[in-house]
Amino acid sequence: MSSVKTVLVGAGKWGTNIARTLKELELEGLVELSYVVDIDTSRALELSKKYGFKAVSSSIYDASGEAFIIATPISTLYQNALEAMKMSSCVFIEKPAAETYEEASYLLTLANARGIVHQVGYLSRFDSTIVELKQQISDKHVYALRFRRLSRRPPHMRSYPVTLDLMSHDIDLAFYILNTREVKPLFSLFDVDEGVPQRAIAEAIYGGIDVVFEADGVLPVKVREIDALTDRGIIRADLISKVLTVVSETGKTQIEASDREPLKEELRVFIERCRGKDVEAPDLRDAAAVLKIIDELTRIANKM
Repeated sequence: MSSVKTVLVGAGKWGTNIARTLKELELEGLVELSYVVDIDTSRALELSKKYGFKAVSSSIYDASGEAFIIATPISTLYQNALEAMKMSSCVFIEKPAAETYEEASYLLTLANARGIVHQVGYLSRFDSTIVELKQQISDKHVYALRFRRLSRRPPHMRSYPVTLDLMSHDIDLAFYILNTREVKPLFSLFDVDEGVPQRAIAEAIYGGIDVVFEADGVLPVKVREIDALTDRGIIRADLISKVLTVVSETGKTQIEASDREPLKEELRVFIERCRGKDVEAPDLRDAAAVLKIIDELTRIANKM
């Protein structure tokens, strides 16, 4: 099967990570690095020289390829996704895919109408720690989940609500881990600075299971943890160390997850889906569901 001609839109920090990973997939014969697009042409040129993209452009309108990967700032994801859907039948959009539920829903409607393969960059689903956590709880009764996603955000990200930037990952992970679409937001409290939530805590019921989210863009250390409370004890998954700690009445054990790179797995799945393979992955339906919950949590917090 021929390699997929791939366009990368966005040559910033995360776009650079994606370019590195695409190069690895190119060496496996899965992709062909077609275009890299960035409004800063010098960044596009630098990335092209480093990883071997065949062409560069400052505008998405000049690019061509079979698959488009959108890795631009949150405020421009929606517009770039719209344009990519006019030019390709296979589009990957970094999370949260849009800024509002309405935007994500429109992208979903458009993708379905045009038969476009679409995927959204909820990277944590591909983390081996999450895979192991799902396996560990598969034979247990989970009655609560606790998410903590804490780390100081760089200045350019502080203009976005921490719910959209950080908490969105865990709202999606709760869908994925618990395999339910039934969600009822209960509570949210935001710590706002210059009109933007920088810290947030929220609670929701996912199919009868109590889920609490904590997102903090201020803390000077990085924390990525999930606690699963079950009928047999507690399982703590640390996404940074890739270690699961299982505590029960009989004692404590630790399980090391594999060191498989989530980004490579995520993009491999995307390319496989572009080639027609039926593989599970987060898409615009998931993005719209996450944004709908964020909208509701924002409404609740504004009433506090």
